[in-house]
Amino acid sequence: MTKTRKSYITNFLILLIWLAWLNFGCSPRITPQEAKVLVTLDEIRRGMEAKIDYDKFGLLLMTAKSEIDTLTQNNQPDPCFQRAVERCYASYEIAQKAWKGKEEERDEGRIADMEMALSFSLSFSAINIEKATKCYE
Repeated sequence: MTKTRKSYITNFLILLIWLAWLNFGCSPRITPQEAKVLVTLDEIRRGMEAKIDYDKFGLLLMTAKSEIDTLTQNNQPDPCFQRAVERCYASYEIAQKAWKGKEEERDEGRIADMEMALSFSLSFSAINIEKATKCYE
């Protein structure tokens, strides 16, 4: 093998390694603020599974809103992450309204509708927590 050909092969291998490093070595990582938002949103989900009361749900929801606002103001979160988190939060807001409506409603049919809306909203929020997590895989 000639010296020139060895040089081309070596340069080619270095280029491949460098490209691989660019593609795999510098993948985006979740920031501490984004992780904090995810933990709060997941805490709401786990609380609902554990049957927390309405007031505790409201407090957790306010905390999540505050953390999402802080995240958005302080840096530019990944668009995939931000969409998923905002959809999750919106689902929790719908769940809060359905929960309140269920408590105030007297008609059995409307109560069943509110329970279905609550269930659907909580399922959608869990899906979006998963989507937000996968944005960094």
